[in-house]
Amino acid sequence: MSENHIVVTNPIAGNLSSRYPVTQDQIDDILNNELKMFEFPVKPIYNPHIKDNGRTIGELYSWGELKRIKSVEIGKQDRPDKKFLIDTLLHEYYEAEILIKHYTDDFYGKLNKISNDKRHEWINKQITEFFKRTEGL
Repeated sequence: MSENHIVVTNPIAGNLSSRYPVTQDQIDDILNNELKMFEFPVKPIYNPHIKDNGRTIGELYSWGELKRIKSVEIGKQDRPDKKFLIDTLLHEYYEAEILIKHYTDDFYGKLNKISNDKRHEWINKQITEFFKRTEGL
């Protein structure tokens, strides 16, 4: 991958052999129902070959601004439940949002520059708030 690409991953907790496959239909169902209020920059696609729960790939201009989100890929999951898949999709949504806004918005610029752990702390807070608002998922 060239230097003008950025890959943001949602790291796995277990090894690949103990992970749970999902289908594109499961992803699409969640996007059309539980996450219908979220507008992803590209349609998330299932890729069973990635080693992460999810991966967002962006293409950058040479000066660092995002040219486009190339893909949002969803891999095999650490857990077999729907809630975990929703969590992964939301995680990738927020990773893409940070990439899209980091060059023109100070808040997202700071999120893009801080450590992976701190950025994931913010992302996880957004996901927790989503689940609090949507009790019963």
